[in-house]
Amino acid sequence: MHKFVITSVLAILSLNLVAQTNMTTADNVKSEVTIKVSKKSKRHKYFSDNAPVTMADGSVKSIADVKVGEHVKTCKGGKSMATQVRQIDVYNKPDFSLTAIYLRPAEGIANYDPKMIPALLLEATPNHRVQTSKGKKRLKQLSKNDILYHYEPSTGIVSSWKVGAVKQNARIVSKAYNLETEDGTYLVDNVMVAQ
Repeated sequence: MHKFVITSVLAILSLNLVAQTNMTTADNVKSEVTIKVSKKSKRHKYFSDNAPVTMADGSVKSIADVKVGEHVKTCKGGKSMATQVRQIDVYNKPDFSLTAIYLRPAEGIANYDPKMIPALLLEATPNHRVQTSKGKKRLKQLSKNDILYHYEPSTGIVSSWKVGAVKQNARIVSKAYNLETEDGTYLVDNVMVAQ
């Protein structure tokens, strides 16, 4: 009887250990499969490796340090929310230069000293999409006075920012990244971008 019980317990422990090993292997494969390294510039949508991504907890990470499965912040209906990263595209020696978009507050500019108006810089490829007041647009389609959305971490408020200038071919990078999220959007430098 003792021999049967001990054998049964050992068999259950062995199956448990095998199941845990298989789960760990599957988890590793999933993470490895969802990170794509591309020599080509798939639709030319990426950011430089140091683009600041706002994480779900409000902290900021370089896009190169974000991992599959982590939660990043996005906005929906004027409120911030979290979305999970499903895939990371990595581009070695991408063949497109970045476009620089300079943004300024859409309202309340009269309250600022004309020499000290706050500004934001967003850099991405010309084909990368951003959320505007008129829907999603590619950076190359933006014009002066288009409205983009900016999340302010200290207040939790989403505000409107106007495009002040667009500079094509702003700079070339040696490595670039793009995230795909469950929601289809995320924040880069607290500006809402779309995939």
